[in-house]
Amino acid sequence: MVNSQNAACYREVEINTATPLELVVLMYDAAISSLQQAGRQLAGGGDIASRARCLNKVSSILTELQASLDFETGGEIARSLDRLYAYMRNRVFEANLHQDRGAVEEVIRLLAGLRSAWVEVVRREAKKHEAGRENPHPTEKTPPVIPVGQESLAVSGLSVTA
Repeated sequence: MVNSQNAACYREVEINTATPLELVVLMYDAAISSLQQAGRQLAGGGDIASRARCLNKVSSILTELQASLDFETGGEIARSLDRLYAYMRNRVFEANLHQDRGAVEEVIRLLAGLRSAWVEVVRREAKKHEAGRENPHPTEKTPPVIPVGQESLAVSGLSVTA
């Protein structure tokens, strides 16, 4: 019991001290973890209520990510993410309705790919902050912008379609 309390305290500090970009990564982590739990429930014929809670949590996270998109600033990337989040929410619903482990695994793969891109963005932003410069390589083309709430970030090489 003490270990779970310590873990909860650590998680609370992590969330409270995270930047908006790091919060996006934490949301992906939580969604992937819940999907993995749901996948184990499906594989082992586990508790239906527990599986449903896990999948509902994922759906809520995807809804929050979708609501945080700024279409005016983000343009086509925001619209692509919107379609992808909607597609993933639909697959999560299907996984719950049809006990479809394949749908769970598909959404895990999609989220893992997006998470990797966001981790790279967090790294770049940290480097820019440390260097105290807006663009360390001014001759390079500025990557596309993905807005998140009030914060905007750049992601190069991200192609998302649904």
